[in-house]
Amino acid sequence: MRASGLLGLAALAATCLSGCLEPGDPIYPERDSVRPRVVSTEPGSGEVLASGAPLRITFSEAMDVRSLRPGIAVFTGRDEVPLTLTAPEVPELDANVERGDVEYTVEAVASEGSPLRPDTQYTLVLRDVLTDSEGNPLGSEVRVVFRMAP
Repeated sequence: MRASGLLGLAALAATCLSGCLEPGDPIYPERDSVRPRVVSTEPGSGEVLASGAPLRITFSEAMDVRSLRPGIAVFTGRDEVPLTLTAPEVPELDANVERGDVEYTVEAVASEGSPLRPDTQYTLVLRDVLTDSEGNPLGSEVRVVFRMAP
């Protein structure tokens, strides 16, 4: 009786294991392997940032917030400007899994005590360590040269 009970349990386990979902099954969508893109920056290359306005970086999809601090930098010459970043929360997966990627905008301002100087040229650097919420890295580093308003 014990042997038949174990055989039944083994058969049940085999049935359960063979019925697991695989990526691409209708209920379990394929893993995202598309790299995020920089959709836009404000200011754009060669543009002027108004005094007190934040830098805005819009990505093609939700980003991993742990990659933002090491991945976003502003320089004046060789000196990095300390930044304070503000990022929206990544929305929980809702019932509409087919909605596609939603753009994700991060704002950056100079940290207190390190203001951006008027009429000065800066370079926004978006490093390839930036990753989306699935771990896909930015395709390549992006540099945007801008000036502060006089």
